[in-house]
Amino acid sequence: MTEMKILIVTLTYIEKSIIDEIVNNLSSYGLEVDILFDSRKYLPISAFNWERLQYDAEKVLSFLKSKYDFNYDSIIFLADSDGYIDGYNFVFGLTIDNFAIIFLNRLREEFYNRKPDLELFMKRVVKEVTHEAGHTLGLGHCNTIGCVMNFSNTVEDVDKKQARFCKNCIYKIENLSKYLQRK
Repeated sequence: MTEMKILIVTLTYIEKSIIDEIVNNLSSYGLEVDILFDSRKYLPISAFNWERLQYDAEKVLSFLKSKYDFNYDSIIFLADSDGYIDGYNFVFGLTIDNFAIIFLNRLREEFYNRKPDLELFMKRVVKEVTHEAGHTLGLGHCNTIGCVMNFSNTVEDVDKKQARFCKNCIYKIENLSKYLQRK
């Protein structure tokens, strides 16, 4: 597979072990992964919905797209906050074109008034980053049981899936890579 370049931008502190797992997982597919620890660490207040106490994911992503003009196939932002889109109570992440954002709050056990579990949080973050990376590379949701591209409506859905693409999704990524190589 031709190396496709992904930039992960942390808009919050993320444990190094989690970053390492993200890089290892995505790199295992031949994806080149860079990390940018953004010192600005903010989301636009204009995208915050005070009634819901959540960020409008589409507004946040639109704002971030205007601030980051790098030469990557995919740019994925990690934000320690809660996000939504119209019609949904919340989203774990959102992709528009080759930009994605993952909202970390609901991936933490503490959000559900449970004991913190760094290992479980790490697994969830890796799954959601891999999922959104798949979207930025052109994949839709997948019905193959356990595929990371399964839609997750709850954190339990996140826990059920693997951090891996199924064979069909890998095939699609490889074909996209070959197509991009010819361009």
